[in-house]
Amino acid sequence: VRAPIDGRVSRALITPGNYVSGVAGAAPVLTTLVSIESFYVYASVDENTLLKFYALLRDKKLVVNKEGKVLAQLQLADESDFPHEGFVESLDNRVDPTMGSILVRAVFPNPDHRILPGMFAKIRVPVSTERPTLLISERGIGTDQNQKFVYTISATNTAEYRPIKLGPPIGDKPILTGG
Repeated sequence: VRAPIDGRVSRALITPGNYVSGVAGAAPVLTTLVSIESFYVYASVDENTLLKFYALLRDKKLVVNKEGKVLAQLQLADESDFPHEGFVESLDNRVDPTMGSILVRAVFPNPDHRILPGMFAKIRVPVSTERPTLLISERGIGTDQNQKFVYTISATNTAEYRPIKLGPPIGDKPILTGG
């Protein structure tokens, strides 16, 4: 039996001595073959995020690879960051009206064949422009009732209390969004 793709073969569902028919619609599955050189990841994106994505794409403000494809990042269950890089391959042709979301398909290379079909992963697709960002160590952040704060050095070389606002973390450091 020859296959048009390279990949990993599953267990044999039919073994020597079993009856096999070649009749269309009645032929049994012998085994399954999955490609493992690269793989697709499917994710649902809400309508508001989709509109932001399209606006940034139209204005050419998204980070793209050398082929002009929008970059995507992937994280497996045992990873703390997003070390796998791929690209957005396609978007579905309509928004699901019951969910208010659209299906995005990204492609990722799999050079070490570590990732198998059916695994769960987190995917990150950019929906904002690149901009300078200040990260702050958790050790320097204090909590005062309902707000976060840091101490800064003032013009008179004294410690000054300053309330801050934090965004999502990059690695183990949150983004400083205000203050």
